[in-house]
Parts: sequence; C-alpha cells; structure tokens
Amino acid sequence: MTKKTETTAKNETAKVTETVAAVEESKIADRVADGAREFVKRSTATAKERADGAFETAQKYNSDLEGMLVRAAHGYANVLGNIAEATFVNVNRGINAAEKMADAKSVSEAMQIQNDYVREQSTCSMNNSRAAFEYVRNVVTENGEALRDTTAKIWKSEKAA
Repeated sequence: MTKKTETTAKNETAKVTETVAAVEESKIADRVADGAREFVKRSTATAKERADGAFETAQKYNSDLEGMLVRAAHGYANVLGNIAEATFVNVNRGINAAEKMADAKSVSEAMQIQNDYVREQSTCSMNNSRAAFEYVRNVVTENGEALRDTTAKIWKSEKAA
C-alpha cells in the first residue's frame, strides 16, 4: 500500500468513526429528549390532577359553607321572629293586665292583679330566654359541627393531593 492510500484509508476510517460517534450521540440525545418529553408529560398530568382535585375541593367547601351560612341566616331570622312574637305576647299581656286593673274594685284586688302580671311576665320572659338560648345553641352547634366536618374533609383531601 502506498502512503497516499494509507492516508486516505485512515481518513475514511476516521470519517466513519466520526459518523458512528455522531450517530451514537444523536441516539443518546434522542433518548434524553424522549426522557425529558416523558418527564414533562408526567409532570403536567400530575399537575392537572392536583389542580382538578383542588378545584373540586374548593367547590365542595364553598357549597358546604353556603349551606352552613343559609342555616345560620335561617336561625337568625327565626330568633328575630321569636323576639317579635314574644314582644307581641308581652304587650298584649300588659294591655290585659291594665284592663283588669281598670276593672279592679279594690286596692287589694289591683295589687293581686299586679302580682299575677309580674309573676306571669317573669315566667314567660324566663321561658322565652331559655327557648332562645336553646335554639341559638343548637344552631351554633350544628353549624360548628358542619364547619369542623368540612374543614376536616378539606385537610384530608389536601393531604391526599
């Protein structure tokens, strides 16, 4: 073999080696790119699942909160209605007592009417206060339990995500 042929063969071998190396690098780069694409796809899928879960949790929480607030507003309206009713009953009781006192024949009869009125008024006011307290306590307890349950659900779902 001549020197020129030998140099050409070496150059050709070097070119083939470079080409093979370039192809191998290209394959490695393609594998890295494929791996990166797969990683991005998995990451975006996970992010979407978590975003969907957070949205569903927020929707459920808002729905539960709305229900709780509706119950609280209903309870407040009932308390106001009961106060108005108690006031009406008290005013009528006072008017009836005044009418009876106007019909009283003696001071002792008037004193007895006054005593009966005060006793009835005190008993009725105490009963109204107890009933209002019980009602408010029940509404607060019910809403407090609903809020606690809703909050527990949210914390549980956030931990799962």
